[in-house]
Amino acid sequence: MSPRHLLALLLLALSCSSFAQTVLSVRGSILDPTGAAIPGATVRLETTAGVLASQSESDAKGNFTLNNLSPGNYSLIVPTYSGFAAYTAPLHLTTSIANVKITLFTQSINQEVNVDDTNQSLSTDSSANKDTVTVSGDDLRKIPVFDQDIVATLTPFLDSSAGSSGGTTIIVDGVEMKSVGVSASAIQEVRINNDPYSAEFTRPGRGRIEITTKPGSPIFHGEANFIFRDAIFNAKNYFSPVRPPETRRIYEGHIGGPVGRDGHTSFIASASYRQQDTASVVNAIGPNGVISENVLTPNRNSQYSMRVTHDFSPNHRLSVGYNYEGSTSTNAGVGGITLPEAGYNLNSREDDAIFNDRLILTPNLINQLLVTFEKDEDVTKSVTDAQSIQVSGSFIGGGAQADIARTENTIHVNEILTWSHGKHYLRIGVQLPQFSRRAVDDHTNRLGTVKFASLTNYAANTPYVFTAQQGSGRALYWINELGSFVQDQIKLTPHLQASLGLRYDWQTFLPDNNNFSPRISLAYAPGKGKTIFRTGTGFFYDRTGGDFPATVKLHNGVVLHSIQIQNPTFPIPPSFDFNNIPTNLARFDAHVRTPYAMQYSVGVERQIHKTITVTAAYRGQVGVKSFRSRDANAPILPPDPILSANYPRPNLNYGQIQQIESGGRNLLNALDLSFRGQAGRWFSGQAQYTFSRFANNTGGINAFPQNQYNPNNEWGRADQDRRQRFNLIGTINPDHWLSLGVIATLYTGTPYTETTGNDDFHTGLGNARPAGVGRNTLEAGGVASLDLLYDHDLRLTRETGDKAKFLSAGVSAFNVLNHTNFTSYIGSLNSSLFEHPTAALAGRQLQFSIGYRF
Repeated sequence: MSPRHLLALLLLALSCSSFAQTVLSVRGSILDPTGAAIPGATVRLETTAGVLASQSESDAKGNFTLNNLSPGNYSLIVPTYSGFAAYTAPLHLTTSIANVKITLFTQSINQEVNVDDTNQSLSTDSSANKDTVTVSGDDLRKIPVFDQDIVATLTPFLDSSAGSSGGTTIIVDGVEMKSVGVSASAIQEVRINNDPYSAEFTRPGRGRIEITTKPGSPIFHGEANFIFRDAIFNAKNYFSPVRPPETRRIYEGHIGGPVGRDGHTSFIASASYRQQDTASVVNAIGPNGVISENVLTPNRNSQYSMRVTHDFSPNHRLSVGYNYEGSTSTNAGVGGITLPEAGYNLNSREDDAIFNDRLILTPNLINQLLVTFEKDEDVTKSVTDAQSIQVSGSFIGGGAQADIARTENTIHVNEILTWSHGKHYLRIGVQLPQFSRRAVDDHTNRLGTVKFASLTNYAANTPYVFTAQQGSGRALYWINELGSFVQDQIKLTPHLQASLGLRYDWQTFLPDNNNFSPRISLAYAPGKGKTIFRTGTGFFYDRTGGDFPATVKLHNGVVLHSIQIQNPTFPIPPSFDFNNIPTNLARFDAHVRTPYAMQYSVGVERQIHKTITVTAAYRGQVGVKSFRSRDANAPILPPDPILSANYPRPNLNYGQIQQIESGGRNLLNALDLSFRGQAGRWFSGQAQYTFSRFANNTGGINAFPQNQYNPNNEWGRADQDRRQRFNLIGTINPDHWLSLGVIATLYTGTPYTETTGNDDFHTGLGNARPAGVGRNTLEAGGVASLDLLYDHDLRLTRETGDKAKFLSAGVSAFNVLNHTNFTSYIGSLNSSLFEHPTAALAGRQLQFSIGYRF
């Protein structure tokens, strides 16, 4: 039977098991101001005449369900409970609602409701901005998620201009983490751009992903999923000579329930195992012509987590948890112009111990302490033990020369005090984003790397640079960060609310201690509150990013003896004595400072229908003191330098001196348009469009200018600049047997730089551009992709609510239209691949899933 016929039969089988929904329901959750669940709270739904229509009580996860409802107008009521103020909100019910979110406060501050699917009423609360991307755990089951990777699925809604040097900031249950730490089904909610100017976080709203995980439950609940893909159902990659034998198997789930019989202790455990036999496509130009082949890149990933929660009293809750994640990857880095021999293997492990203590001190004062102990081990080993051979724009062969081992022992601390009184809602916090002791054993580039400007130079054995290093390669060091903040939300009038915040950040390796970042936002709702105007501004300080301090520790001239030889004789004799060559250095400039950006915005939100809101906003950013690298010991060239000549460096005692400076700057101007809500019966979800220009004069902390003595002559489009971006996520024809989850992305291309391919500035960097050509003047192709999911639940029991059991099956199709999205364009004029892509994203792929939940 062909794959097409198999898919058709599966869709038919699923659709035949459907049955019509006869009653409506309201499901949601009740949270405190810290985002923690409130169990045991009564939830009432009354008609406009005051008649009780349904009543429920929130479980240990804060979830509640109101069943057997008819369309109409109601009041949603939560009476005063355990020090929290009463809550009342109108609710217009026309269809079942799955994502009511109620936040209870401890005094007279206004309560908040967020009904994602239908009720799109507006609020002046700083965290109620409608351009927030909110996806609940139920929503995640309804959209196509590639390999159950939630972060990768929602990353397109971030803005790279708002990110940090270390990449995307992931906040899990209020603590900044490297990964989610739990399986996909154990996620309760994901938010992006929530309260963009919050002083609680280092990054603005579009630079962070906030994830809330599911708590335990007084009743046993769980979910198990099996996800699989096979190459027989996939389209061939554009550059692949034949379709490789790829298979993926993912086993994932979670279970939660009570511990003991007193009802005060609960647990939740999650696990996932990914068995992925994938392949990369090599598309290079070698000495004998085109090299095109598939290379198997299998990888394995295991994740386990466990959390136990105990309520000592209605006002005191303690959670203790443990996360484990381990992964292995084979032939990493292979693909495009990188040959199989230049790949490397990865092994990593992360262990986390988590303590979360929430204490309601008084009816208007809450303290929450989160402490995480994290241990990481990462080992990289080259596939081939040989010199690395790199020919600009043609191929990368030989060995990867990437052998390195790293360990980290880190403590994360986050303590927040929440106080509400009258018109004020105050949060004060002290944070240790990381207090980390690290060790590194660096054995990279021990056999050396040889770089050629072209295949012609390779054939003639005339490289432009040779680099290598020797020494112990072991370094021990600390990376510590400290943060603190205060933020006050003030209800100035019934129509005007302000949020005032001040944050302080400090980190090791950077000498400045005055990193105060004020932030303010205002929201005004004239008339009946159908329109809200928002404006805000704030300062955001960056970090060194990744683990760059290790580079400085290793390349201090003692731990590693790193050399660079320009225009060397090739091949390099095996008995060559490195000690006669001056060592390279890496150092921070004496005047380096922490980079920061001032972001500002003004926008409007409009409720055009009770189920639909639209927003429009201008967003700007000015960044200064951005990190860049510069060779502070670059040769000073004569007016007409000879390409094959060697010119002395100013300080003959050293080779290259990589000096990290904070002399870069960036500028962003963006127009953001968004849609959120349910458009009749045809679509429910969120869509965003951004038209922007992002420019800078540095590509980051490891980016060198072409001319080391004119580093400011690099102004151009930022590496991440995309002029237009459109993202859509939601469901088509929701609450129907033929409902489809959909994710659509449509982007214009990112820029890349045209280079001569030669080392015209005699720095060994090989990044020279033709005369008069600026940085990032070429543009890669855009990206267009449409992903769909058909998933159906088969009810296994007649019970509803907590006792219901479901069997689900689904088919996801990624890149349904099989559009070729090219990547990795070559900018070297010396390459026959100039302005051509060397890789492409995957073509159409089908993913099948089977699940059971109770």
